[in-house]
Amino acid sequence: MPLVYYVPEYERDASQISLNAERLLRLLGASGKLAGFRYAVYMVEQVRDQPENMLLITKRLYMQTAEHFNTTPSCVERNLRTLIQNCWSYPDHSFLNLIAGTELQQPPTNSQFIDILAAYLRN
Repeated sequence: MPLVYYVPEYERDASQISLNAERLLRLLGASGKLAGFRYAVYMVEQVRDQPENMLLITKRLYMQTAEHFNTTPSCVERNLRTLIQNCWSYPDHSFLNLIAGTELQQPPTNSQFIDILAAYLRN
């Protein structure tokens, strides 16, 4: 089954629409005004490019992200959790379910969310 996602009318004429972490998060209903948005974009791209970063997400990836944005790992974790709740409050979960490959009954954990998005972008 081919992958289908919503493309606004004004973008349908574009010859090639590239899907990156930022665009994917926006399609999921995430707002760029949240601090966790920038952290999530960074982490998804890190995991997309180096899947081994998922192995030690709390000890390695949160620390690396915190250093990159000059903040603390606990701040990164908390803001990512807030972003996920923001996406989950979006009324339609069909696209999130599509990229997860299953119907989610509850919001994904931070690790699951990053892994789902990175795997989707990798494929």
